[in-house]
Amino acid sequence: MQVDRLDPSSPRWSQLLSLVRHDVYHLPSFMAFAGRRQDAGQPGLVVAEEGGQYFLVPLIVREIPHSINGEGPRRFDATSPRGYPGPLAALDAAPSSGTFADRAIAAVADYLRECGIVAVFSRLHPLLVPPIEAMQRAGTVVDHGDSWFIDLSLPDETLWGQTRHGHRQDINKAARRGYVARIDEAWERFDALVGSFQQSMDRVDATAYWRLSRDYFVDLRDSLGDRLNLCVVERGEEVAAAGLLTEVDGIVEYHLSGTADAHVSASPSKVVVDFARRWAKSRGNRVLHLTGSLRRGDSLSYWKAGFSPLHSRVFSWRLITNPPEYRQLVDRWRAEHGGEADPIDGFFPAYRRPGPDVE
Repeated sequence: MQVDRLDPSSPRWSQLLSLVRHDVYHLPSFMAFAGRRQDAGQPGLVVAEEGGQYFLVPLIVREIPHSINGEGPRRFDATSPRGYPGPLAALDAAPSSGTFADRAIAAVADYLRECGIVAVFSRLHPLLVPPIEAMQRAGTVVDHGDSWFIDLSLPDETLWGQTRHGHRQDINKAARRGYVARIDEAWERFDALVGSFQQSMDRVDATAYWRLSRDYFVDLRDSLGDRLNLCVVERGEEVAAAGLLTEVDGIVEYHLSGTADAHVSASPSKVVVDFARRWAKSRGNRVLHLTGSLRRGDSLSYWKAGFSPLHSRVFSWRLITNPPEYRQLVDRWRAEHGGEADPIDGFFPAYRRPGPDVE
């Protein structure tokens, strides 16, 4: 078993992705972007290889701050970007066999521990199922609810029939009122996208985590190039809603979107999804992934379920590569903040959770 870690500049990263179905979140360009704009750290792809079989883990390695780590040797942990950049496996045998997968995960854990990495948090892709049984044996897999997707192989009339009656009414009403969707190939409406997204975050009182700047969107566009598409819904000269659609290996992601305050009552975001599924299908893609929500059964989940009955479970994987050092870091968190730290299925790593005095 050979384990290596690739930098985003390595051509081998893209070569390995060509061997297995993947999504935008696995691309070296997206990982490099995430290391700049999401979690500051060093992005990379950890690769376990044996006899033509591969286990690929995209990670951002972060140094544990001195305020947490204390004196002594530098220590690190690793996380995955926003989205679903979970591990991928190219296996000769079925993933459930566990033979290669178990050995590969053990080898990756040993490699990371030798690099001073104490813990790993990874968001799994709902549509690209890795060898989850082997991952459960090595660490902890946590269920976060459902993620909704549209099967683009179905006839148009079936997709329309799967759409909730209220959604269909709103889409038809918007069309009668002059709302029209298109792909803005020249990105002339880029600032309207940023503005509508920021207005949407204001309406839902989003946390700082989702208060994305214009520079964030510029960097994302520059990083992904023609894999990123801008869909806009216009009424006359005004942009009512806009969304970003990524397109990689037959998977289109409904990535980030927003609705302008003045047009909320017309539900133009439903027009975005209706157009996106027809556009994505016309380009030969297999699935439009609407993603999930941060909370089970909330209004956003209900809204997405109105376009398709199809859903997959969303999981995260938590791997502690060095249990003694992890416990030491958690004990330091307890001593500083008081009370009990989160268990492994809560905030992870527990020692990075802000204390109760931090909003």
